Amino acid sequence: MRDFLEILVDTNLWQGWQIEPNPYKLMIVTVGAEIDRLATLKQEPAFHSKRHMMDVCLMLSYFLKQEEPKQVEKKGESVSSAWETSSTEKWQLLLAAAAHDLGHPGLINTRPYEIEQQSLDLLKTLLTREGVDSQSIKDALESVAPWILATDHGQYKALLERIAIHPPEHVDCLAMLLVEADLASSVLPIRGRLLTGRLCEEWDRPYPEKSIALRNQVGYLSFLTSLQFVSPQAVSATIPQILNNSLLQLRSQLS
Repeated sequence: MRDFLEILVDTNLWQGWQIEPNPYKLMIVTVGAEIDRLATLKQEPAFHSKRHMMDVCLMLSYFLKQEEPKQVEKKGESVSSAWETSSTEKWQLLLAAAAHDLGHPGLINTRPYEIEQQSLDLLKTLLTREGVDSQSIKDALESVAPWILATDHGQYKALLERIAIHPPEHVDCLAMLLVEADLASSVLPIRGRLLTGRLCEEWDRPYPEKSIALRNQVGYLSFLTSLQFVSPQAVSATIPQILNNSLLQLRSQLS
């Protein structure tokens, strides 16, 4: 994961969003190293693994690329100010994407934000242990905390409702960008089924009934039907169309 993130942050895309000073680049790579370290201590969950974190970081990067002037001009669309991200916010979002499932136990929350808060606590402990200055840690956590907490899928409907208010709050828009990056790979026509299989495997022991239900095509259809991709970035990336195509294909198989 560290190698992947080192390569990602040095791409032309991310270097084009470079800020000075940039404390987030080191934080992001540090998170990658910690994910690698934790994977040596015990087997990663089948779904909430470093492969998932890579997917989310890549999807987020692709979404943020949609804001670039050439992309906007090509699509004939615009990104409203509530959804537009600064260069600093892009780096903060990438940190959130890398860390949002840090230390994930492969379980489901027993109370709101339980596992997401654990990831935030681990992130704070990690950055402190690695000697990142306290003000940078404070600034980073204040920014990423509401976004990471929003990845609790139990809070998804409430976030959609807040986004529907015009104009939506900027913090909710950025939270939705992270949430959509978290979900987007699961709606892809081939990879989505592969990832669903991994989640079923993750749930086999702790939640066998949920695992069986999700393996069923009806269960997968129910999950896909519950999703919406509302950000201008996701729309520009054609994720709603991909979701609709996946739904049509699945419904035709069930009919």
